[in-house]
Amino acid sequence: MLDPAVPGARLRPIERVVMRLHGEGCSLADIGKKVGKKPGTVTRIMQMTGYKQDNLPDQASNSHHLRPVERVVLRLREKGETYSQIGNRLARSGRRIQFIETLAEFKQSG
Repeated sequence: MLDPAVPGARLRPIERVVMRLHGEGCSLADIGKKVGKKPGTVTRIMQMTGYKQDNLPDQASNSHHLRPVERVVLRLREKGETYSQIGNRLARSGRRIQFIETLAEFKQSG
C-alpha cells in the first residue's frame, strides 16, 4: 500500500483523498462516486501516484539528475514492460520511449 503521507511525494489533494479511501478498503466505484470521477480515472490517479512515490530522491545517487519521465521509463522497463506498453501509458511512441531509456542510461553511466 502506498503511503500518501510520504514527505516529498508532492501529491495533489485528489491523489491524497483517493489513496486514503483506497487504504480504507473502498472499491474503485465507491472512490469514484466520492470524488466525482469514473473508476478508470481513479485507477489512473492511483497509478500516477505510484509513479510519483516510486521516484522519490532515495534512489541510486546517479538518478537524481534524471528527469521524472526518465525515472518512470527505467522503473517500468525494470518491471518488464515493453516500449509500446510504456508509450501507451505515457502518450508517447515506443521509439520515443526507447530513446528516453537510452538517454537515461547514458546519464547514469557518466
